[in-house]
Amino acid sequence: MELRHVKIRKGFEDFTSLFFALAIIFGIAIFFIVLSYAYDRVEPKLEEGLSGAATPEAGINSTEILSKTGNSIRKFNVLFPFLLIGVFGFVMVSALMTRSHPAFLFIGLIVLAVALILGAVFSNVYEELTTHDEFVSTDANFGIMGLFLGNLPLVILILFVGIGIILYTKGGGSGSQPI
Repeated sequence: MELRHVKIRKGFEDFTSLFFALAIIFGIAIFFIVLSYAYDRVEPKLEEGLSGAATPEAGINSTEILSKTGNSIRKFNVLFPFLLIGVFGFVMVSALMTRSHPAFLFIGLIVLAVALILGAVFSNVYEELTTHDEFVSTDANFGIMGLFLGNLPLVILILFVGIGIILYTKGGGSGSQPI
């Protein structure tokens, strides 16, 4: 068995991981809001269709099964902070594998400005979607997720500060060197 060297990247690439974090957080939140909304609209029809599908002797309660399914979708609200921790961890570990020169701070600030603008746009899109008449009842089940998405630019700023601390406390390197 042979040990391989891990190459350390050089540059400001890890500031672009802000866009990765932004897309994942926004995409997952929108997915679960729309999924919950769609399930709430389809559940009565499913219950009606499944009520006669099984014989009473089988002991299958389709209403209970459908209720548990709907509750499982809504439980993602409680799990959303763990998704944030996972995304933050991924981005921080990625930043640990990068050497950066302090001159890239200005490029990082430009990337931060773009990421904050996108974060504000995504936050407004989420708010606009959840304040729409049809999604108001669905949004009531996703309070924690709404809190984070309502403050998405702040979340991105905190992530930027974490990446910056990791990149600029390690010191810059003159090139890619194996560990």
